[in-house]
Amino acid sequence: MGGSRDGNIVRIRADVGDETADAIEAFVEREPPLIEAHGLPVHTNEYTELLGTEAPVEEVTSGMTFAFPASLEYEHDAPVVRSCTPEGARLLARLQLQGMPEDLVEMRFVDTREFWPPWCVALDEGRIVSVAFTARLSPVGAEVGITTVPGSRGRGFAAAATAAWSSLPSLEGRVLFYSCDADNVSSRRVAARLGLDFIGPSVWIR
Repeated sequence: MGGSRDGNIVRIRADVGDETADAIEAFVEREPPLIEAHGLPVHTNEYTELLGTEAPVEEVTSGMTFAFPASLEYEHDAPVVRSCTPEGARLLARLQLQGMPEDLVEMRFVDTREFWPPWCVALDEGRIVSVAFTARLSPVGAEVGITTVPGSRGRGFAAAATAAWSSLPSLEGRVLFYSCDADNVSSRRVAARLGLDFIGPSVWIR
């Protein structure tokens, strides 16, 4: 479930039974708008109980959703490589030849297919230290995903890569979004560095 001052939306996975889904949607219709950063739905217990009749509920997590402003500027001295450029093509070719750096593999970037286009990477002394990739893409919107090498976090590399991602020509005309776990301090710091607009919280019941 995602919320904002304009109301809430809910998405129910296809393997949830129709009766359970209908009951959840009935509660959602009575749910006040989610607007607080760490807010949970009023009917969280009811949703959990309903889903628990079909399978054990393992976790309830909360997140935050942000929107990019119309134009974004962020100054950082890190070199940034963009997809769909000669420099980006050379970077991918080098990675395919030499293999992925170990620190990226540890973050599940096992090969260049994990660079979901369009993407931008920030470099530090020639090393890839942060990747901003397109986690979701539609004709009208796109959402960025960000990963940064642990030893390079807190130094603005993620913000530099993300700012460059937001200005990619292939994303022009789309509404751009960024989301993160509510408890992820590093990810929230990226949103603060870039001055992104907080839309509302999101809640996942799995």
